[in-house]
Amino acid sequence: MSTSGTVGTTVISVQQLIDHGARRAGKLAEELTNEQVLASKTSLFYVLSNMANRGIQYWCINKVVQGLYQEQYIYDMPLGTVDVLNANYRSVTRVTTGMFGSSGNVANAYDGNTDTICQQSAPDGYLGINNGSGNNVYIATVGILAGTSGSFNIDIQCSTDNITWTTVYSPGATTWVDGKWYYYDLEPSQSTPLWRIKEKGGGTLAVRELVWGTAPTEIPMARLNRDDYTNLPNKNFTSDQPLLFWFDRTIPQPSMYTWPVPGNPFKQIVAWYHRQIQDVGALSGELEIPQRWYLAVQNMLAHQMAMELPGVDTSRIAYLEQQADKYWNQADQEERDKSPIYLAPNIAPYTS
Repeated sequence: MSTSGTVGTTVISVQQLIDHGARRAGKLAEELTNEQVLASKTSLFYVLSNMANRGIQYWCINKVVQGLYQEQYIYDMPLGTVDVLNANYRSVTRVTTGMFGSSGNVANAYDGNTDTICQQSAPDGYLGINNGSGNNVYIATVGILAGTSGSFNIDIQCSTDNITWTTVYSPGATTWVDGKWYYYDLEPSQSTPLWRIKEKGGGTLAVRELVWGTAPTEIPMARLNRDDYTNLPNKNFTSDQPLLFWFDRTIPQPSMYTWPVPGNPFKQIVAWYHRQIQDVGALSGELEIPQRWYLAVQNMLAHQMAMELPGVDTSRIAYLEQQADKYWNQADQEERDKSPIYLAPNIAPYTS
């Protein structure tokens, strides 16, 4: 007996989920009107959005590197952020040896002054460092403080001979905002003497500061609750090491309030955050969920559809709710990373 020979290649579309939801609710998929299909799509969005209330979806954990700004203490998290799971204050050793560029005052991109700009005179230019033949340097992160607003599409490249360049990372087309940091962690990176950023989308580079970061050091940040933060006597106290933060779960996007207020614009915060599942797209598209969650989502959708479709018996609605809970529990129990847990009780005696 032959098998398919493939794993994880079956595509389940949004339309298929809605069709199966209708059948589980006792309706033929062909009976659904356009209005009911759109309503079912909205119900699917509700189901996916509500999953964040019931626990962490491990495929929805992302990392963001936030460059700091002098005397700015509020930092917006990406849209869809549910919670900050871990946050580290990071320092890097900045490499500026043998700075070079295709045009412009290259020194302005390395002088530590965020007010000066290396403005290039021609599109598709480059900026880089040359650590010297045989003096390899492992670049862990690249930070760009934009000197203009516009669309840019850069490659981060390395070389051993200044002739052949290897692209280590391509962020893709990005809309830069003047005065905003853009950090890119290179995972994995390489050890070579020459590094550069190269524009390839026709933009003319304008850079306030360019950070080639090596030997990163991270210190965990402690989380404050709202009461602790609001009770701080001096919220504008400035330091080079903001090691505390309060996570403000506001809309349209939550923010991190750092304390002390950052005083060094060349440090970063590395935050691991839990986000919402991606929005429901076209009916022909897929959902951003792993295979092990499809049956749970299918039954939750069927239950939601049954509550809105006309003529569905209440006993079937109750049954679908039981099925939704059953398959949710199965998927949720497996949603774990299986890493060891260490408990360190801190029990102190109480004395009057």
